[in-house]
Amino acid sequence: MTRPQKIEFHIGHYGDGTGARSIVDEVQYARKFIKRIYDICIANGVPATYFEDKISKNQTQNINHLIAHHNADTNGFIVSGHLNASGSVTDQGIGAEVLYYDQATIAKEVVDVICNVSGLKNRGAKKRTDLGVLVKTYEPAILIEFGFVNSKKDIESMDKNFEAICQAVAKVLAEHIGYTIKKEVGAVDNPVEAKVMLNDTKSIPAVIIDGRTHVQVRELADLLGLKLVYNNESKTTKLYEVK
Repeated sequence: MTRPQKIEFHIGHYGDGTGARSIVDEVQYARKFIKRIYDICIANGVPATYFEDKISKNQTQNINHLIAHHNADTNGFIVSGHLNASGSVTDQGIGAEVLYYDQATIAKEVVDVICNVSGLKNRGAKKRTDLGVLVKTYEPAILIEFGFVNSKKDIESMDKNFEAICQAVAKVLAEHIGYTIKKEVGAVDNPVEAKVMLNDTKSIPAVIIDGRTHVQVRELADLLGLKLVYNNESKTTKLYEVK
């Protein structure tokens, strides 16, 4: 089997509040983890892409959209970010797991490293044959369930060990496609979820780090109705008014 040339990250579901919700929102937490892992990879020269579905209106559309997005090429390794849910709020730890269709080895490596650095209960790597992103994409894929939205212990462990989890997962994924994470880049302690709003109606997710609010420039452009053009050679992002 040919080794994947890049890591293709995406967030499960199609916006805040469309996944599991309890103590925390699944999509917000998955976004926080996946964005950070993606940033670590990019900072270390690991080929990677990041994607969120912002156009679907229901779960079926979302799954089909994600499948179509990834099936546009065949040279990547898909990593889908999620949190799990199991009912009412509990003080007990429930744990992390990684789902796969035919990627048992890397799935186990990822869940093991998450739990080793965080103390989360290890629920293991689990084969699933009923998830479209795993079985209907041309590229190999895993689905990470970082913890449970209804477990106070899981959330405490994820928050406390956020950076350690992201660094460890990035390292394992990079090695899987033949790259090495050589340095910790921009390590932060416990980033705080926030929002940036326009006219008190539209909003985009943000994170507060060291007293500063950070947003994705593409999401900011969408919020302001601007066209974004990125030049990979010069590493320059340009924003244009749409007339």
